[in-house]
Amino acid sequence: MPPSTSPPLRLALLLYPGCMPAGLFATADLARAANLRAQRAVVTTCWAGVDLAPVPTWQGPALTPGVALAQAEVDAVLVPGLWLSSPDGWQAPALQQQLAPAVAALRALPRRTRVWSYCAGVALAAASGRLRGRSATATWWLRKALEQQFGAVHWYFDEPLVEDGTVTTAAGANGHLPLMLHALSQRLDAAALGDLQSLLMLPRPRATHPAFAGHDLMAVADPTLRQAVLWVQRCPATALRLPALADALALSPRTLARRVQAHTGLSAALWMRRIKLRQVGEALCETPQPLKRIAEDLGFASEAGLHRAFQQATGQTPLAYRMAHG
Repeated sequence: MPPSTSPPLRLALLLYPGCMPAGLFATADLARAANLRAQRAVVTTCWAGVDLAPVPTWQGPALTPGVALAQAEVDAVLVPGLWLSSPDGWQAPALQQQLAPAVAALRALPRRTRVWSYCAGVALAAASGRLRGRSATATWWLRKALEQQFGAVHWYFDEPLVEDGTVTTAAGANGHLPLMLHALSQRLDAAALGDLQSLLMLPRPRATHPAFAGHDLMAVADPTLRQAVLWVQRCPATALRLPALADALALSPRTLARRVQAHTGLSAALWMRRIKLRQVGEALCETPQPLKRIAEDLGFASEAGLHRAFQQATGQTPLAYRMAHG
């Protein structure tokens, strides 16, 4: 359905002991702003818990849910992150016991209910079984712990957002932003979405190299090109072909090429390469992986070829880029 006739998305903001509620408050603010900008109900929110008892949050006040999750009539549930001081902290028996009721409540949700989670909150979604056999992402430094405990999940830690059926996951403590951007892109026109992005959806403070400016998910307002970004991020570098991307988007290669040119000023081939090289830049800054491993993970033909392409795009060697931006 077009945005003007789409029914509002009913979203539950899940409270559980020790959760970090800032992302929930920000999501509620974005929902209100979207409704005001559209002059209609785009997203409605409710605060949910396992029951109606006050929930102690991380270094914050106890918040009282308005509805028990089992009784909430919602389309989706947002699971926020929690504070972990180490990757192994998630597996602490005391924490597992504390989170068990919330995990059980997620497990009991109807299968049609969408589950959104971000940062360390993805671990709760995985523990509930909702990610079994599906693709997901999470905060990169939890990679080893999550891969060990949830081997049935297809992890893509180099991607900022992954949608697979009824589950959508995002990486980072600000993962609620790409989650909401993804949802709102299906319910708002490009102008309204652009207003929300410029006014409220602020990017992280780390400087972006000019070669990669505008190539991240948060910077793309066009819904079709947002889907294209996600496809390119998941596709191995050696398999990037305009016809394959156009087919995935149900467009002709000519139409897609014109759309990319109109929105970015770049050819489709160069735009796809820049998105892939931006992933390389992210991996250089956020992980200690050597360039050879990054090349293998992202599907480049060789380390030497990636080195040349990256230096040509940025004017810096991968090592110099890591030292300057990491």
